[in-house]
Amino acid sequence: MRAAAPTALALLALACTPSPRDPAPAPPPSPRAAAEAPPPPICARRAAGPAPAPLDATHAGSGVALAEIGGRTLAFVADEDDAALHTVDIDARAALARTPLAGRPAQVIVLGDGRVVASLRDRALLEVLEPVGPAAPLERRCLVPVASEPVGLAMTPDRATLLVASRWGHALTSLATADLRRTGELPLARDPSAVVASSDGRRAFVSHAVGGRISVVTLGEGGAPTGARELSTDGVERRAPRSTSKLAKPFPRSSSGPSRKVSFDLEDGTPFQMRRPTVNVDRRGSQGFALARAASGAVFAPIALVDPGPTTGAGGYGSALVHTVIEHIAVVDAMGERADVPPVSAHLGLRGCRLPRAAAIEPGDEVLLVACLGHDEVIAYDARAQIPGKPQRTGSVRDRELFRARVGAGPTAIAVDGARRRAVVFSRFDGALTILPAARDPGPTAIGAAGKELAGELPVIALPRASRLDEQRAEGQRLFHAAGGRRVAFDGRACASCHPDGRDDALTWSTPEGPRQTPMLMGRLDGTAPYGWEGGKKDLESHFARTMSRLAGTGLSAKERDAIFAYLRGMDPPAEAAVLTAEGRAALAAAPAGAAEPAAGARAALAARGEELFHAREAGCSSCHVGDELTTDGARHDVRSATRFETERSFETPSLRFVGRSAPYYHDGRYPTLLALVEGVDGSMGHTAHLSAGERRALVAYLESL
Repeated sequence: MRAAAPTALALLALACTPSPRDPAPAPPPSPRAAAEAPPPPICARRAAGPAPAPLDATHAGSGVALAEIGGRTLAFVADEDDAALHTVDIDARAALARTPLAGRPAQVIVLGDGRVVASLRDRALLEVLEPVGPAAPLERRCLVPVASEPVGLAMTPDRATLLVASRWGHALTSLATADLRRTGELPLARDPSAVVASSDGRRAFVSHAVGGRISVVTLGEGGAPTGARELSTDGVERRAPRSTSKLAKPFPRSSSGPSRKVSFDLEDGTPFQMRRPTVNVDRRGSQGFALARAASGAVFAPIALVDPGPTTGAGGYGSALVHTVIEHIAVVDAMGERADVPPVSAHLGLRGCRLPRAAAIEPGDEVLLVACLGHDEVIAYDARAQIPGKPQRTGSVRDRELFRARVGAGPTAIAVDGARRRAVVFSRFDGALTILPAARDPGPTAIGAAGKELAGELPVIALPRASRLDEQRAEGQRLFHAAGGRRVAFDGRACASCHPDGRDDALTWSTPEGPRQTPMLMGRLDGTAPYGWEGGKKDLESHFARTMSRLAGTGLSAKERDAIFAYLRGMDPPAEAAVLTAEGRAALAAAPAGAAEPAAGARAALAARGEELFHAREAGCSSCHVGDELTTDGARHDVRSATRFETERSFETPSLRFVGRSAPYYHDGRYPTLLALVEGVDGSMGHTAHLSAGERRALVAYLESL
């Protein structure tokens, strides 16, 4: 269909050009006929006059969307903590209006006709709005249900299809931009986050917050997703021998084992290795929150490369020998056939971008901008330095760094104004926008003498928030994402390095007791004691202290620890289905959700059957997972899962809250899916061998519904 688009446009142009043989044009419709014509879809644009023109050439959503109207550059800012969209005049550096939304927005995008769409991650909805004046709040046009926790937004190049990546609902949904009618939906691997369409509109690229994947999705008729394949972002680190000639300082004593002395590089804090031949270490891709497409069609994916440690003995979780998490950039070629993750031999120590959360490319100079949460920096890279499909020398992202810019706390979104070679960055924790240059050479006096950091003050625009996190939760939010220091971990990791958004990283780490999978925190802090896979700590405070000791950080105060707990306790799981007001239900009457309801009904019936099986005496599941929320019996059990490398044989019953969103499974992550778990534990953890294949699927459907 897209290949024939130029022909169709040519025929349309010919049809609009009168010829000698054409009949006379039809008269305009009478007022009565116009009155009897059906009204436009409720999601359609209504306002007369000029509409904002989107400025993003790649048609990708972000927490900030730029548009131009009447010579003014406007920014529409999705403020999740304020549950609102802010309209800001970038040229005048003034906040113009605040529009309350029906939920908490993750991203925003401007459609081709000027309407604005926000993804409401907590309500499984898109909210469609329309600017009616530069200084006025936006007007709601409709609410559109999508899969749970919509996050990423993008349009196809023809602007006819809107793509929505839903993280909790692990799906990519397509909608026609004209009326926001659903045209397709495709299940994906867990935690899809950012999405961008290819330059020819035949594919969509989707990053995943955990799991180290990039999904390449085929787009069919009307931009509907029809199939997907996954590319890995796992990489290799080549650890070169290091000199130990510099001064050394002792490594902090850990309560979990004997003290060790390790030499540190005083420049970047990197611990030296003993002299030995260079070794290759496999690293896992993680923190896949951002994507940016270049003019060439290549897609850049800022990620973190993680070394969880060996499968036997202690390693990555608390290792003092290596930086466990290092920054990197994967590049997918335009056809989506391969992902280049060049080997890494050096990195930036504590200055590396461990929590990349947004990315954008300035097309003229091909400058890749990456927002680094926790460091409160935006780093500009040379996007020309890495060419997909060609051999890369072993090196570091340091080799491609152009400059750095300090911004407000919590940078989570970037939008680029290519015509003016500038970028607009939203810092969520501070509720402010920063304007910075996006050119390859920001000027002879822009770079500070001490390094690559931009010198001087950058323009900042504070947003007029009507609501915000309370003081304790706000402090916990900052501490949870604080990367680059040594307070939480010796190597600069943050809490969010292993628990993005308070969830889990889908990794299994080596510990002194054996391999242990990262648990989800959201919704599991209260009512699930004791804590740890071995159930060794009776309360959160002692478990937190043990974790800090393992990570060998300098430590947090009790007040700071409690602030992190308050932040985590304030996290609510995303809504599974939209709970609409009367206004919302009226809006949805003209915005059909597609054919999803029958499938949802069948899924509910399957889950109901699974619930019966779960509580049946023959299966024995509910004898350990007790109560209405199936948390834990508080006991330790030997389910014959320990290996010869493990010091513990018994494990505490884990909570089943949100178990369907926390693959892989078991204490060591040995089962990739719930179905594999159900089929693999008969006799050691409940009884499932007597169940038919259909009954096992029903049991899995029930577990996924928790």
